[in-house]
Amino acid sequence: MPVIQIQHVIFTRVERAYSRKNSTGYQIVYESPGPGRETAQIEKQLQCFKVSGQRSYRYQFFWTEQDQVVLAKSVPLIQPDPDIIDRAQRDAFLAHALVVSKEAFAAVRNDPFAIFEAAERESLFAEDEEQLVSYVREQEPMARLVVPLRNLVDGSGLIADWQPEDLLKLYRFGVLASALSRRQRSLLLLADDQDEIATLLSVILLLIPPDLRSRCTFDTCVDGCSPSAGGFWAVGSSTSKNHPGFLPIRLAEQGLEVKGGDDDFLDPKALAYLA
Repeated sequence: MPVIQIQHVIFTRVERAYSRKNSTGYQIVYESPGPGRETAQIEKQLQCFKVSGQRSYRYQFFWTEQDQVVLAKSVPLIQPDPDIIDRAQRDAFLAHALVVSKEAFAAVRNDPFAIFEAAERESLFAEDEEQLVSYVREQEPMARLVVPLRNLVDGSGLIADWQPEDLLKLYRFGVLASALSRRQRSLLLLADDQDEIATLLSVILLLIPPDLRSRCTFDTCVDGCSPSAGGFWAVGSSTSKNHPGFLPIRLAEQGLEVKGGDDDFLDPKALAYLA
């Protein structure tokens, strides 16, 4: 199993006592030395996350300008600790980004979900005030992570309930990631349950060859945000986006419904044109 080096960037709202710059509000509260000047770019991607009453998560995968890989998980903080997060106990969120090198990412076959699964197995992501304070004041998060590689055999449970024709569609979506980016287009995955979106993306990345995965960047929850078409290969939302650059696809009980004017997107001639 590969062992990879990881750096950390943690973004949330804190009270003055837990701030590196002695101020209240949303900010970087923990940063490893590695990301350096690219921390600002990472922070910008983490900043928008709509907190709802339900316990939903956001997963992000993207590249920095210097070819570092960022894998982030954001969680809501409902009625957070007033001494740490917000004296008024307004709902907030906590985003924890793992930053790895291009070479380390290649060692895990360019599979973001292999890293997500390994990090969650180790309870590495800060997901509450207690773990946040531990990282900021007591013990730094681990800098090395053992990452088991994923394969189709291990992931058979993920794809067992999908119809062959829909699996073929998913494969095509992944293969065309670079082409969609060049044309400033993104998949818009629509579902009420954000976990379904993350599972779908995990299936797609299992299906496609490792050398194509690196362009399959994503943000699983852009509700309340204004993403740019083509900024990510795929974005997830519970509501539609009125922009021609987004290709809306509704998840429906282990199936797909391609919506809107791009119903011909999966036509072989359209695929050849995009490629």
